Amino acid sequence: MDQSLSVVVQVEVDTRCVHLVVTGDLTERNHRSLTPLVSRARTLFPGAAVTVDLTGAQHVDPGGLDLLRWSLDHGPEPGGPVQVLTRPVPFGLTEATRPPGRAHAPAPSSWHGAGQGGVAA
Repeated sequence: MDQSLSVVVQVEVDTRCVHLVVTGDLTERNHRSLTPLVSRARTLFPGAAVTVDLTGAQHVDPGGLDLLRWSLDHGPEPGGPVQVLTRPVPFGLTEATRPPGRAHAPAPSSWHGAGQGGVAA
Protein backbone atom coordinates (compact mmCIF):
# COMPACT_ATOMS: atom_id res chain seq x y z
CA MET A 1 0.00 0.00 0.00
CA ASP A 2 1.36 3.40 -0.97
CA GLN A 3 0.78 6.15 1.61
CA SER A 4 -0.26 9.55 0.34
CA LEU A 5 0.62 13.11 1.19
CA SER A 6 -1.50 16.22 1.16
CA VAL A 7 0.18 19.62 0.92
CA VAL A 8 -1.28 23.06 1.56
CA VAL A 9 0.82 26.01 0.42
CA GLN A 10 0.64 29.15 2.57
CA VAL A 11 2.24 32.31 1.20
CA GLU A 12 3.00 35.36 3.33
CA VAL A 13 3.47 38.06 0.74
CA ASP A 14 4.60 40.79 3.15
CA THR A 15 7.33 38.65 4.77
CA ARG A 16 8.18 36.68 1.59
CA CYS A 17 7.71 33.34 3.33
CA VAL A 18 6.28 30.18 1.79
CA HIS A 19 5.06 27.36 4.01
CA LEU A 20 4.27 23.86 2.80
CA VAL A 21 1.98 22.26 5.39
CA VAL A 22 2.15 18.49 4.92
CA THR A 23 -0.35 15.92 6.21
CA GLY A 24 -0.53 12.19 5.58
CA ASP A 25 2.41 9.80 5.68
CA LEU A 26 5.95 10.70 4.59
CA THR A 27 7.83 7.58 3.47
CA GLU A 28 10.94 6.62 1.53
CA ARG A 29 8.70 5.96 -1.46
CA ASN A 30 6.81 9.28 -1.57
CA HIS A 31 9.37 11.81 -0.28
CA ARG A 32 10.22 12.70 -3.90
CA SER A 33 6.81 14.29 -4.38
CA LEU A 34 7.77 17.19 -2.09
CA THR A 35 10.94 18.35 -3.87
CA PRO A 36 9.17 19.76 -6.97
CA LEU A 37 6.78 21.64 -4.69
CA VAL A 38 9.70 23.16 -2.79
CA SER A 39 11.29 24.12 -6.13
CA ARG A 40 8.09 25.90 -7.17
CA ALA A 41 7.86 27.62 -3.78
CA ARG A 42 11.40 28.96 -4.27
CA THR A 43 10.38 30.53 -7.58
CA LEU A 44 7.48 32.50 -6.06
CA PHE A 45 9.85 35.06 -4.57
CA PRO A 46 13.60 35.21 -5.17
CA GLY A 47 15.28 34.48 -1.85
CA ALA A 48 12.02 33.46 -0.19
CA ALA A 49 12.16 31.61 3.11
CA VAL A 50 10.63 28.16 2.51
CA THR A 51 9.40 25.95 5.33
CA VAL A 52 8.26 22.34 4.99
CA ASP A 53 6.03 21.70 8.00
CA LEU A 54 5.68 18.02 8.85
CA THR A 55 4.24 18.61 12.33
CA GLY A 56 0.76 17.71 11.08
CA ALA A 57 1.83 14.54 9.30
CA GLN A 58 0.23 11.33 10.50
CA HIS A 59 3.51 9.41 10.20
CA VAL A 60 7.05 10.48 9.29
CA ASP A 61 9.30 7.60 8.32
CA PRO A 62 12.89 8.37 9.49
CA GLY A 63 14.30 7.08 6.19
CA GLY A 64 11.90 9.23 4.19
CA LEU A 65 12.80 12.28 6.28
CA ASP A 66 16.53 11.69 5.74
CA LEU A 67 16.03 11.30 1.99
CA LEU A 68 13.88 14.45 1.86
CA ARG A 69 16.51 16.49 3.70
CA TRP A 70 19.26 15.14 1.46
CA SER A 71 17.33 15.94 -1.73
CA LEU A 72 16.57 19.47 -0.52
CA ASP A 73 20.21 20.07 0.41
CA HIS A 74 21.60 18.66 -2.83
CA GLY A 75 18.98 19.77 -5.34
CA PRO A 76 20.07 21.46 -8.56
CA GLU A 77 17.79 24.46 -8.20
CA PRO A 78 19.16 27.70 -6.73
CA GLY A 79 17.70 29.25 -3.65
CA GLY A 80 18.17 29.68 0.02
CA PRO A 81 18.00 26.94 2.60
CA VAL A 82 14.74 25.15 3.28
CA GLN A 83 13.66 24.68 6.88
CA VAL A 84 11.99 21.35 7.74
CA LEU A 85 9.80 21.28 10.86
CA THR A 86 8.98 18.00 12.59
CA ARG A 87 7.27 16.98 15.81
CA PRO A 88 9.64 15.97 18.56
CA VAL A 89 9.55 12.27 19.42
CA PRO A 90 8.25 11.84 23.02
CA PHE A 91 10.92 10.81 25.52
CA GLY A 92 11.51 7.08 25.58
CA LEU A 93 9.74 6.38 22.28
CA THR A 94 11.30 5.70 18.93
CA GLU A 95 9.75 7.09 15.76
CA ALA A 96 8.19 3.70 15.02
CA THR A 97 6.41 3.45 18.40
CA ARG A 98 5.21 7.04 18.67
CA PRO A 99 1.44 7.17 19.27
CA PRO A 100 -0.56 8.46 16.29
CA GLY A 101 -1.96 11.94 16.42
CA ARG A 102 -2.63 14.92 14.24
CA ALA A 103 -1.34 18.37 14.98
CA HIS A 104 -3.29 21.31 13.67
CA ALA A 105 -1.45 23.74 11.46
CA PRO A 106 -1.18 27.15 13.09
CA ALA A 107 -2.50 30.29 11.47
CA PRO A 108 -0.06 31.99 9.08
CA SER A 109 0.66 34.80 11.55
CA SER A 110 2.37 32.34 13.94
CA TRP A 111 4.77 30.89 11.38
CA HIS A 112 8.05 32.33 12.58
CA GLY A 113 10.73 29.89 13.70
CA ALA A 114 9.70 26.45 14.88
CA GLY A 115 6.60 27.62 16.80
CA GLN A 116 3.75 25.39 18.02
CA GLY A 117 6.09 22.75 19.42
CA GLY A 118 7.75 22.12 16.05
CA VAL A 119 11.43 21.42 15.88
CA ALA A 120 13.50 23.13 13.23
CA ALA A 121 15.67 20.67 11.33
